[in-house]
Amino acid sequence: MERSLVKLVPVALFLGFSAGAHAQAQAQGQQPNLPVTEVSDADIEKFANIYVALQETVSKYEAEMLTVETEEEARDIQVRAQKESVDTVAQHGWTPDEYVAVAQAINTDPDLAEKTRRLIDGR
Repeated sequence: MERSLVKLVPVALFLGFSAGAHAQAQAQGQQPNLPVTEVSDADIEKFANIYVALQETVSKYEAEMLTVETEEEARDIQVRAQKESVDTVAQHGWTPDEYVAVAQAINTDPDLAEKTRRLIDGR
């Protein structure tokens, strides 16, 4: 069964953040990042590295979510997971918007998607 990278969990962590960043940029009169139309081999490598790091973050916080007793605890974990995820992306030199844009570009090209999946699976 073929799976789409965008539907995998680490990208989902950014979808809300990305939309918020887009709205904030517009409110401040800035032009938000444009979608990536071409993805280089270096972009795919970086994406795969970030993706694997984000998978680790997701796993850690999923385990914590299993122990929550209140909505407040769940929100706290969600906020910490998102912050750690954003920090992870930044450590690789990208913004969440750039990560999401590359993910979307990869998903529009079956060859890039397969190449990226192989890189991720190999890590």
